[in-house]
Amino acid sequence: MEFKPDPFRPVSRARRLLIGVLAVATAAFVVYSMTRKSGVVRNAVLHPADVPACTPGQTEGCVGSMTAVIAQPASPAASR
Repeated sequence: MEFKPDPFRPVSRARRLLIGVLAVATAAFVVYSMTRKSGVVRNAVLHPADVPACTPGQTEGCVGSMTAVIAQPASPAASR
């Protein structure tokens, strides 16, 4: 049995219009879905309640608390 390809049948105008409309609708839906704000994002933009600053002698559990920093000592100058 010999292979016979189907003859070329061009797409009708109505089908071409349907493909275009579906492509535009899909692109619009994707852009809308990616740019809309969801409920989680709306709640995240709310600012937290004010936290009191540290009282004298308090080192943790407040705004501006002390933090231990581990740093390499300064290297000596290249030329003295």
